[in-house]
Amino acid sequence: MEALNEAERPGPVRTCLGCGKKQPKRLLHRLVLDERHQPVHDAAQTAPGRGAYLCGPGCLSAAMKRKAFQRAFKQSVTLVVNDLEDALQTKNL
Repeated sequence: MEALNEAERPGPVRTCLGCGKKQPKRLLHRLVLDERHQPVHDAAQTAPGRGAYLCGPGCLSAAMKRKAFQRAFKQSVTLVVNDLEDALQTKNL
């Protein structure tokens, strides 16, 4: 059997909080909590702490309806939706 090179390896897979679709981590938006317990976009995907993932701004409302942020971060979360929507729209996938 042939070994896969770095470009062919699938990498880690994560689940979107909004739609539940599983995708490679590099294709999703990573969110982490800041000091105010507000989810913020982690564009570099390197911030410390628990992360949660979204496909894009469209899945944000679905995640809010399902109260998925509280479950994903295992604590109460304060949502400032406009800031988060803006951050998610700036990253082009």
